[in-house]
Amino acid sequence: MVIYDLLWVRLTLPRKFLFAGGIVMLIAMLFVGNWVSKRIEDAVVNSSASTVALYMDSFIAPLSQELKETEQLSDVAQRGLSEIFNGTAVGDRVVSVKIWQKGGLVVYASDEDIVGQRFPPSDDLKNAWTGKISAAFEDLNDEESEHEASLGFPLLEVYSPITEPWTGEIIAVAEFYERADVLEKDLRHARWSSWLVVGLSFLTSGFLLFGIVQAGGSTIQHQKEQLVKQLAESQKMAQQNASLKQRVVNASGRATAQADRALRQLGSELHDGPAQYISLAALRLDSILSRSKKGTKDADDIRHALNTALSEIRALSRGLAVPDLDNLDIPSIIARAVEDHNRHNDQYVAVPENKIDKVDIGYTSKLCIFRFVQECLSNSLKHTKNAIVEISYHIEGNILYVIISDNGAGFDTENALKLRDDGGQGLLGLVDRAESIGGTIEIKSTFDVGTRLILSLPI
Repeated sequence: MVIYDLLWVRLTLPRKFLFAGGIVMLIAMLFVGNWVSKRIEDAVVNSSASTVALYMDSFIAPLSQELKETEQLSDVAQRGLSEIFNGTAVGDRVVSVKIWQKGGLVVYASDEDIVGQRFPPSDDLKNAWTGKISAAFEDLNDEESEHEASLGFPLLEVYSPITEPWTGEIIAVAEFYERADVLEKDLRHARWSSWLVVGLSFLTSGFLLFGIVQAGGSTIQHQKEQLVKQLAESQKMAQQNASLKQRVVNASGRATAQADRALRQLGSELHDGPAQYISLAALRLDSILSRSKKGTKDADDIRHALNTALSEIRALSRGLAVPDLDNLDIPSIIARAVEDHNRHNDQYVAVPENKIDKVDIGYTSKLCIFRFVQECLSNSLKHTKNAIVEISYHIEGNILYVIISDNGAGFDTENALKLRDDGGQGLLGLVDRAESIGGTIEIKSTFDVGTRLILSLPI
């Protein structure tokens, strides 16, 4: 069955049609041919039978009228019938005669041995008693037809009702057997002619249909080849696009990593350079001013300016500074971001306890996770100081999910993804950072209910 299915699948559409359609048309041709042949045969037999029945009725009916009153023919009637069928042209044509009474009684027959016997009425005999002429060609299987079957040449068996001229009442049925050598030849010719017509009709229609299917199959095959070619080109282009996308993501990740490292270096240099010099300048200022001048307005202004500059430089340094994430795993990165938030803010967020399998992710992905947790905690504190923040993370397949939710005031997600007036990027920057390395951020927030942010990163 499997081999058959494979062979069938490999066949082209025209060959499938030729195979399946050929079987169907052959069966249909045999059915139609038999039906047409049988109809023609029946028509020829009935036509011949009607002609013979009318001809014979002129001889038999006058001699059989006494059967209306009795179930036997008189000697005169029997002798008359015998003279008609013995040694005459009619006798040469009609080789046997029977006359039936109701109940299957034979009252006259060329075969005198069956006269007076009763036989089960055949279907043709029953039809004749209803007033119809019935006929059969070479159907000599009935018990009373043994004599006729032994003659050895084709016979047309005809049943013709015998009626009373004045009332039309059927008084008997005449059965006679006509020699049918010519009829047999005509029937053979009619059969061959009908089969020839049916065969040629089906063969011609089959060739025409096959030609149509062949043309359609060629068109479909050509279109299939074009589609396969286009599919191969599309797959090749998709592979190229995927390769280019991966190269862009890798390049973006490297650029982001380099930029963050440069910012971390800049923060360190701000902290170790200008901040230290400003602090030293403030100390030296106090040492060189006389006690009387330390409280003057100019000294206060200079000291305030130096302190302000020092605070801003330290704030910038702290904002630019990023811990060394290269050697940290995912739980440690999240814990570091939470500890930094707790150290510099009044809001306390618990570090989630979760163990996941150790996975190897690049510095860019680690930095994205750190900034995501940092920004979400900062936003939660900004909008609702007493909000309860929950952090969770897990891995499904080859995707890492970091989920942060709170029960705060919520916000408008559309406005949140716009550039701020102060130049900051906020959530928009996080979204861009995640998408640049092939990840996504999903934001769900409802006023007075809370916010839920989901970071998805490929591993």
